[in-house]
Amino acid sequence: MVQAVEIPSPLVEAMKGRRGILFLGAGSSLEAVDATGNRPPDGDGLRDLIAEKFFGKPMPKRTLAAVSEMAIEASGGRSLVYEFVRQTLEPYVPSDAHRLVAEFPWRLLATTNYDLLLEKAYGSNKESAIQDLVRFVKDSEPIESMMQSLSEPVQYIKLHGCLDHIHDSDIPLVLSYEQYASYSRNRNRLFGRVEYLAPESSIVFVGYKIED
Repeated sequence: MVQAVEIPSPLVEAMKGRRGILFLGAGSSLEAVDATGNRPPDGDGLRDLIAEKFFGKPMPKRTLAAVSEMAIEASGGRSLVYEFVRQTLEPYVPSDAHRLVAEFPWRLLATTNYDLLLEKAYGSNKESAIQDLVRFVKDSEPIESMMQSLSEPVQYIKLHGCLDHIHDSDIPLVLSYEQYASYSRNRNRLFGRVEYLAPESSIVFVGYKIED
């Protein structure tokens, strides 16, 4: 039997007033599946896949960032590693929970994930979706113009990169130590939007662990 979850009344009121921010970390993707029913890897799982692909052996004592940095150096650049990440994550389809997100009114959606699960969820649930998802990945995008072109927009901020933009050198996936050191480059406005709205919002964090 599924245990009932009591939702705090401040969060209920925040959602009624469209003051809710949904922040997705790595764990929010774990209920997705591919065509054969397999679930996506978590951070350690992705580390293991990258290690096997580029070094032919597991490296369980190293972090995802360390293995990624080694793979980028060994392969002569980011492109092959990023393409492997894209091929690994792209086949997964949204869970029921992802599709349900579209049926709530949000002030803003943000994520550190690269996957396209939320985009797919909104796209496949247009009849029930309350808002139109408007994705932003880069400071140079005309955010206000894109938002104003829709009657019920909700901005979706992808803070660590996106599978659809893996070969844009301005916004590399925040995957290795090098990218973590410069994570905000060409993304200052994106982080600023989250920081600006956060103090007057209720944030719902869905992740795997606090490291997300």
